[in-house]
Amino acid sequence: MLSDKGTNIFSEIGKFFKENDATSAMNAIIDMTKALRLSEKRLFSSESRCNCKLTQLQVLGLLMLFPCFMIRNAYNYGKSSLCGLFDCRKDVFYRFISNESYDWRKILATVSLQLWNKTQYRSR
Repeated sequence: MLSDKGTNIFSEIGKFFKENDATSAMNAIIDMTKALRLSEKRLFSSESRCNCKLTQLQVLGLLMLFPCFMIRNAYNYGKSSLCGLFDCRKDVFYRFISNESYDWRKILATVSLQLWNKTQYRSR
């Protein structure tokens, strides 16, 4: 579970993978996603309330990790190994995805652009 609400999910997940084992691909993904500079205010036009378990950015980060842990959808999250690390249920993801106030094009464009720039910089 997250030690602090302000903690980046990717740095928390990265602690579970050793540097010298066969998870070098996962380490590369974690390193790239840790370097993303995302702002709740800029992406979602609001900030999370202080009484929620996970911030909007943390839920987005967990959604971004679904393919890495072979999670097909929010329903399958409860059966995954990722579920044991974070105290949330599938309804958190369904509520997040169904929120009509989010500009998904802007969110996807921002994340994609930053990932593209990181991969281009890394390949040089």
